[in-house]
Amino acid sequence: MFGIETLGGNTQAAVLVGIVLFEAIVLYLGYGGLEKILGPSFKRVLEGHCAFVDVLLRRCSVSENGGADR
Repeated sequence: MFGIETLGGNTQAAVLVGIVLFEAIVLYLGYGGLEKILGPSFKRVLEGHCAFVDVLLRRCSVSENGGADR
């Protein structure tokens, strides 16, 4: 896939570790961003403050008073 099978043993291992580390960082940042963006709204669904459909239609506010933001 990346052509690392043509490298020597130690170099191949180092490149593979680098690829896995890069992939882990990308996933960490991606899931962290999703949690930051979507987390508060879905937390309100789990607490019973909003319906799931309201979150999808962006009618559920994340403010403490529970009012709609749109």
